[in-house]
Amino acid sequence: MEEDLHFKIQMQEMPSAPTKPLIQTSTDEPTKLSVASTSESIPLQTSNYDLNRASHPKACIFTFLFKGLALLFYLIFGESIWSFILVIIFSAFDFWTVKNITGRLLVGLKWENIILEDGTSKWEFYSMPNKQINTVDKTFFWTAQLGFTLAWAIFTFSNMISFTLMKFVIDIIGLSLCWTNLFGYYKCNGDHKKKMKDLQGDITNKVVTQFVGQMMSK
Repeated sequence: MEEDLHFKIQMQEMPSAPTKPLIQTSTDEPTKLSVASTSESIPLQTSNYDLNRASHPKACIFTFLFKGLALLFYLIFGESIWSFILVIIFSAFDFWTVKNITGRLLVGLKWENIILEDGTSKWEFYSMPNKQINTVDKTFFWTAQLGFTLAWAIFTFSNMISFTLMKFVIDIIGLSLCWTNLFGYYKCNGDHKKKMKDLQGDITNKVVTQFVGQMMSK
């Protein structure tokens, strides 16, 4: 009995641990805050070749498809007549598709080379100044034009040195069609930039003229 009483007295005399104040945490917003901080600290890296971000994914595919098929059959059949036929067919398909469809959809440009009555040619360029160009569309388009033109140029130079006549003729066909589209769109893009620069200059002149007129009328 005395031991129980002595144990109770000791328990009463022991200092109690200081109680820490309770901190109330809200469960409403922590997830949102952590996501926001993560996205700000680690920016997402996106690729300019991601078709999921393209405005016209089918046009991006077709701007590569016919070029790729022509080059593929060239590599498979070599100097055979099938190589000659298939390269001409798919290069022609690609030339028409890029000139009339994919160029307009992907970069908002179109070119024409008109033969006049006197036998001279005239370049005409069309552009869509209000069209918002998608970065992925633009990257696919110019990569296809530059890449395949360069590939045909390498094959042409190689077969010209090795005096492989049949392959050299096929190379000239593939190179000429790819180069024509590349050159046409290069000139068309330059014409578009010049028009946009002139348009911005006209707008600036009009704004300055109106401002000066209002100041003079006061």
